[in-house]
Amino acid sequence: MLGNLRLVTRSLANITIAAERHHVHQKIRSICSLNQLPLGSPTLPISIKLPTTITKKITDKPNPCIPLRIPRPTTSLPLADPLVDNDNEIQAARLIVIRRKKMKKHKLRKLRKRMKYVWAKVRQKREMRKEKAFQAELMGQIKEAEKFSAASYVQEKLNIVNMTILPNRWRGKRLPEFVIKDLIAKAQAKKQIKIETVERRKKFLASYKPEKF
Repeated sequence: MLGNLRLVTRSLANITIAAERHHVHQKIRSICSLNQLPLGSPTLPISIKLPTTITKKITDKPNPCIPLRIPRPTTSLPLADPLVDNDNEIQAARLIVIRRKKMKKHKLRKLRKRMKYVWAKVRQKREMRKEKAFQAELMGQIKEAEKFSAASYVQEKLNIVNMTILPNRWRGKRLPEFVIKDLIAKAQAKKQIKIETVERRKKFLASYKPEKF
């Protein structure tokens, strides 16, 4: 609305200025026409028309002015902050992100070009360290294979197979290992005595011959 008012006032001012300029030009033309009369015997009396100055009369009643009608909205529009949720807003944030990506690529390319041979030397040293560690591991495996003995290996496996596993308990009681070993030895001795007595009895019965009456 303010813009429309400014345009109307500027147009009225331009119209008044143009009218005044047109009036002044007419006066200048009339004076020039007097100076451009043909030369000859002047006639008496000479009449010279001087330009009359226009005097503006001050009147108590000014000319009626046309009032400007400003249309007002019938409905009240809500006031909103133009900086918040503005769809028409143009931001350069995405352009800044793109520029940063391009600069990062450019700097990375320059860094790779500058550090090409330095990084190659570091890579070569790393490969040499790996190769030395691999060679040392191979030499350790070779030495271990030279120390290997098949007979001792088989004997260790047989000992593991023939090894007696001690129980954790003896007749429902949890006892130390050495006590369990003694009890097992005593039980085996008793069992061996029983076997020997049975064999002696069998021999005695086999050699016994009853007497005939």
